[in-house]
Amino acid sequence: MTNFEIRAMTAADVGAACELARAQGFRDRQRFYDFVLRTSTCQPLVGTIDDRLVATGLATVSLPVGWIGAIAVAAEQRRRGFGRALTEEICQRLRAAGCATLSLEATDAGRPMYERMGFRLANYYHQLQADHLPEAPTPPEGSRVRRLEPVDLPDVFALDRQATGEDRHVALEILARDGGWMLEDDDGSRGFLLPAERAYGAIVAPRFEDGLFLLDLHRSVAPEGGHVRAGIPDEHAVAWQELQTRGWQETWRAPRMLLGPDIDWRPEWIWGQINSAMG
Repeated sequence: MTNFEIRAMTAADVGAACELARAQGFRDRQRFYDFVLRTSTCQPLVGTIDDRLVATGLATVSLPVGWIGAIAVAAEQRRRGFGRALTEEICQRLRAAGCATLSLEATDAGRPMYERMGFRLANYYHQLQADHLPEAPTPPEGSRVRRLEPVDLPDVFALDRQATGEDRHVALEILARDGGWMLEDDDGSRGFLLPAERAYGAIVAPRFEDGLFLLDLHRSVAPEGGHVRAGIPDEHAVAWQELQTRGWQETWRAPRMLLGPDIDWRPEWIWGQINSAMG
């Protein structure tokens, strides 16, 4: 690995990082990197050879969980240990930050390397996609929906922590600056929607009908001619199966892999992700 160096990503690296991702068939990551560069719990990294960017990776601290994502290595530099070196650096940074469990969503190409590093298959995430809805849906009986306000954030953070088993408040607060929605009734909060980059949305709702409503709400606020994506854990099979009967198309089934203790979470409350690199 002569001359291979790992360092923090800067704004000046984003163009080359996006080009590397596009060359490997990934969608445009401009908004993704804009988001992680202003999120204090994210540590985007690059690998360089003679100052030329040849690899990327991301560490996200969501205590007690640390996420590994956006691992990419230029095609001509593969099988030289660069991807593993970058992943090991991310693991070290996450452990130093106090993360007990390391988590990632693997590609088919990357999974064998992660297994050699000790990661185990925990479950799958089903990535589904649906088009814009021209009209907003009606909230479930007895509930109401409204725009999210700063005063709602403690409820959002608490509900998200129960659902994911992670502290994601830094990322959620940044998403909330661009707007979101709260579903509630007279007894309090029932769920939230925070649209995210690349048509994803962080959506948590303990009740089944509320989750379906929030996904339809997400579709209705998407631009005309656009679409939205949902990331549903395998344990929430009744949800992704129901969505397919409603016309959602499954676009990817990604294995979630863990290293460390199991996570105390409630996957049946999860209806969407921030993105596949951060959960």
